[in-house]
Amino acid sequence: MPILHRLGDSSPLDDDPNVEPRLSPLVPGRSGRPSFSLEALRERVERQFHEETAGRADILAELDTEASQRTALREVAEYVFAVEAVSPTAADRQIILDRVHSNLFGFGPLEDLLRDETVTEISISGPAEVRFRRRGEPPRSAPHRFDDGAHLAVTLARLLAGSGAALTESAPFLETGITLRGRRARLSAIGPPLSPALTATLRLHPPRPLAFADLEACGALPPAGIALLRAIAAAGHGLLIAGDAGTGKTTLAGALLPELAGRIAAAERAGELPLPPEAARFCPAQPAPDQPAADFAESVRAALGAAPDWLLIDEIGADEAPALWAALTAEPAPRCLWTLRAPAQPDRLRSALTMLLRRAQPAIGAAHLHRAISTRLPFVAALSRVGESVRLAFLAEWQAQNNELALRPLLAAEGEGWALTGDGSAHPLDLPPGFWG
Repeated sequence: MPILHRLGDSSPLDDDPNVEPRLSPLVPGRSGRPSFSLEALRERVERQFHEETAGRADILAELDTEASQRTALREVAEYVFAVEAVSPTAADRQIILDRVHSNLFGFGPLEDLLRDETVTEISISGPAEVRFRRRGEPPRSAPHRFDDGAHLAVTLARLLAGSGAALTESAPFLETGITLRGRRARLSAIGPPLSPALTATLRLHPPRPLAFADLEACGALPPAGIALLRAIAAAGHGLLIAGDAGTGKTTLAGALLPELAGRIAAAERAGELPLPPEAARFCPAQPAPDQPAADFAESVRAALGAAPDWLLIDEIGADEAPALWAALTAEPAPRCLWTLRAPAQPDRLRSALTMLLRRAQPAIGAAHLHRAISTRLPFVAALSRVGESVRLAFLAEWQAQNNELALRPLLAAEGEGWALTGDGSAHPLDLPPGFWG
């Protein structure tokens, strides 16, 4: 059982049958000496380690493997146990050493969550509140929290190590892609002065990218939706994937990647897509401290400049409207696969997309704008959350007529299932005979 489920003063996961009672929560002292909780001994060992290595970069440099780290920590722990006149059991010693190693060389209270492949999201609101979500479940409190703000700040810096990103007072918001324990993740963080305490959200992808079969198995896509998406990709038609935050837009885009033929260039805010090796990835460079935030529009322009057959953008926003308009009107035209954070409601989705693009061309005629959308992004796959699960809300096709832009539904969720709501697409699609009934 994960070590962090057994150690500490915070309560275990609510109603989790896998959580066992903590082993020996108190270690009695010898010869009438005071007893210590495992958590208190853990803090004592960490404090002693910091005291012994303060200013000793040479010692820390030698601890470059887990084996050397654990050997050093074991020596420190045995010294602490002798000084405090306690004799923890072998099991308790292992618990303490595992937690100390996690805090000093790993990700502390997040360690077990990151190793649990069913955890899809971790949210942190200051040191005292850590919550997580598993697939298909509501958020719940994590079994452990950070010791204090400094502990949280150190762990956040460790999460960001190697990404080039840093949270500073002059740049108190960041969003970046990282890899943690073999899993791709998007980390969003806010610190002072925008927030009184450090807050962060980790959105974790599975170690193996989800395929269409996985999305069908978990109830996110119906077979008819998969057939339509494959036909759209095979025909080279553009597709917009829309939905609110956390509804699986990037996951669906990743599942579509094997269906795309030709050269792929992807502009991404956080580098989450499981791109094939031959694809070109363009992400904003992390700014140096005290420098302006990275410009995602530059990534979009760079991806377009690669002259790809498919241009992926995850996810589009108003700040890069001119670059998006250039991509929609470029000649020769790349095929477009874009994601957009917007509600899975036709009217609101249309408003969000048209208002976004009008920022680039305020004076453009409605007919020209609608023609560009319906030509380059003719199809829309909208995702929504139903309870604690995400699923396809509808697949639709843009229709531009008489200065109006409307979504013509082809497939829509109905109750617990889906139903074909159209009699065929206006765009040529290679689908099985009788598909439309």
